[in-house]
Amino acid sequence: MRLLGGGAIAAWAAPSLLSPAAAKPPPPCPIRAPLDAIADRLLAHTPETAVYNGVADADVGGPLATRLDDYSPAGEVAWRAALAQAAADLAPVACGKDDDLARLRLATAANILANANRSAAIPYGRINAFNFSGHVPYLVTQIAGPHIDTPNAMQAQQSLATPQAVDAWIAKLDSFPAAFAGVIEKVRADEAAGAVPPAALIARTLPVLDAFLAGPEADHPLIAALRTRTDAARLDASFRAKAEERAITALRKRARPAFQALRRQMAAMLPRGRAEAGLWAQPQGEALYAANVLALADSHLPAEDIHAIGQSEVARISAAMGDLLAARGLTRGSIGARMDALAHDPANLFADSDRGRADLLDYVRGLVRQMEERYAQILPSALIPTQPLEVRRIPLATEDGAPGGFYDGPSLDGSRPGTYWINLRDMNAVARFRLPTLSYHEGVPGHHTQSCIALALGEAPLLLRIASFNAYQEGWGLYAEQLAAEMGAYAGDPLGNLGRLQDELFRAVRLVVDTGMHAMRWSREQAIAYMRDVTGVAESRVVAEIERYMAWPAQALGYKLGQIRLLEIRDAMAKARGRRFDRRQFHALVLANGPMPLDLVAGQADQLPSR
Repeated sequence: MRLLGGGAIAAWAAPSLLSPAAAKPPPPCPIRAPLDAIADRLLAHTPETAVYNGVADADVGGPLATRLDDYSPAGEVAWRAALAQAAADLAPVACGKDDDLARLRLATAANILANANRSAAIPYGRINAFNFSGHVPYLVTQIAGPHIDTPNAMQAQQSLATPQAVDAWIAKLDSFPAAFAGVIEKVRADEAAGAVPPAALIARTLPVLDAFLAGPEADHPLIAALRTRTDAARLDASFRAKAEERAITALRKRARPAFQALRRQMAAMLPRGRAEAGLWAQPQGEALYAANVLALADSHLPAEDIHAIGQSEVARISAAMGDLLAARGLTRGSIGARMDALAHDPANLFADSDRGRADLLDYVRGLVRQMEERYAQILPSALIPTQPLEVRRIPLATEDGAPGGFYDGPSLDGSRPGTYWINLRDMNAVARFRLPTLSYHEGVPGHHTQSCIALALGEAPLLLRIASFNAYQEGWGLYAEQLAAEMGAYAGDPLGNLGRLQDELFRAVRLVVDTGMHAMRWSREQAIAYMRDVTGVAESRVVAEIERYMAWPAQALGYKLGQIRLLEIRDAMAKARGRRFDRRQFHALVLANGPMPLDLVAGQADQLPSR
């Protein structure tokens, strides 16, 4: 059953904006056609975004399903020109003051394009208007890039449901030589422009490329995905066998040689890799970091102020954790050391075995189901999602550089479920008491809940339905962790509450280390030592996290800054409404119209009636 469309939801979220009952409502402002046209023109430049979101032209063998983005220098120039033209095309679109929903959507669209164009004059790296990582300075890293994102999407998101879809999938595999030649050309052009990735990131990227090149073609994750998914789609057995043959040939003759060429390029760059961890060392690095702080953290604050906020939050959360640890008789050593001891207690770990990993996944699935049963306490009934959530292990080929957990949203048509991925590379890094919070963040009531509500906005323009606002989305994920605690999820689980606080501490530390490296010239080793000592999180996870922040400058700021802003908006709304305040009303206001800048969320709250 489809949820309420955007107009009906907006009316519930902002009743003060409704016309009197006797008045005839004005006709809706016609913004969908021009905004959809803008989206269509942009998606022609980024077909992989279309595939990830399940856009019609990329589904079941559509024209966008057969090719990668053009990552070459010329392709990047054309993409940036298309983004600038999109902003120009949007500028004359306007709506009257009576159509509040249309004006909200236009403002959201303008912010999408403003974020995309803000750093366009800085030639290196890759801009993605529809991705949470913003303007990444390095196209190829250990955590993202066409060498990771494209195979992952082909394994999990790209349709293999029909013979036409399979043909498009194989055509994409056949296109790897030309596409990755463009990737190599772009990497070289960026180096010529003075942008050289840190050596640590290049070194971490090589094993990711090696994993794609390892093993027999018939056992490759891409071929295994083709085999499993076409079987699940019940395609003709003879067709499936021939398709697998074709795909293995394409992998052997075209895709793997393309990866091998990219590996040679990255290996040759390794001796020239920068020693400095931060963006400040790159050309115009300070300007790019400031642009990313605004786009990804939704903040005009200077890096020094964000750094100070992080330090203050670290002190506050550490004090709360110290009290809980003392209550358990753990009083010696730093907060990090005491949490590390708890995390390595065998009683708090799953077995480092296939059975232990299966038990962990079952435990997490149970946490998700339990919170789904409490949706009526979180949302008005009209907003409660019905889309399923899958919990899966991050693929072995990419787990070394991947974060502890992340979420992939469902396709726009709802046919592909949302997926909560969890990293099981190091079972000593996945303490049981940390899993509830991770599940509330990635699943329910966090990213899955927010994404499914946004998915239901079938009346919203496509441009908005594929939008990403990092501080809104990650801020909501961190807010969801606190919400679970407010709902009593940890009432009988004091260790789980410590895990929640440890994760919040982790996000506060991000404010310190991200600004530390990119603006205050901290070294990679200094950032690792600070995060490890303060949080007590396993070394393997800390190293992967710090290197993630090196690859995605400012992205990690959105979690804590977004949460702080959402709590400020909620507190102001509760104060204004007094005893009439219902927390579900706040959640509907935040979620009902999809991702947007937090200033727009605050503006909606300001229009609600007070006491």
